[in-house]
Amino acid sequence: MKGLAVVALVILVASPAAADPVRVDRTDPSHLRALMQPPVIPREVLPPRTRFIRSQAVYSLPKGFDGLAKFDPALSHLCQRGAFVQESDGFYWARTPDKRYGVAFSGGANLIDPQGKRRPGQVYFFDGQDSRCRVYVGEQARLMPNYIGQGSP
Repeated sequence: MKGLAVVALVILVASPAAADPVRVDRTDPSHLRALMQPPVIPREVLPPRTRFIRSQAVYSLPKGFDGLAKFDPALSHLCQRGAFVQESDGFYWARTPDKRYGVAFSGGANLIDPQGKRRPGQVYFFDGQDSRCRVYVGEQARLMPNYIGQGSP
């Protein structure tokens, strides 16, 4: 009987709370919008005026580097560390019978050289552009008979 009295007392105490629910007042309907709005996309997106140039062969070396270029261990070490590299790997390139080498010029064409290791009148040939990079250096004057330049296949 005591248990029944306790249950009745609990129901009486809880009933006023159930009869008067807490009102939720909303301030502004715009607060109910989604939090993330999609970006505003313009009707027409025009690409920037970009000039596309294909890579090109600049030297044809039918006998390889035979007396025209020598391996440079110091520049190869810098290349392996990323401190003497081509700006665009293989943008200029040289053909040999067995391999294709990336080319950069001492004037700065296609060459990133933050330490200033380039020398005037030199052409740099890159075999790879990673931790196994090898750099060969040749004199531009001696290489000119093998220059094939613009518009050559």
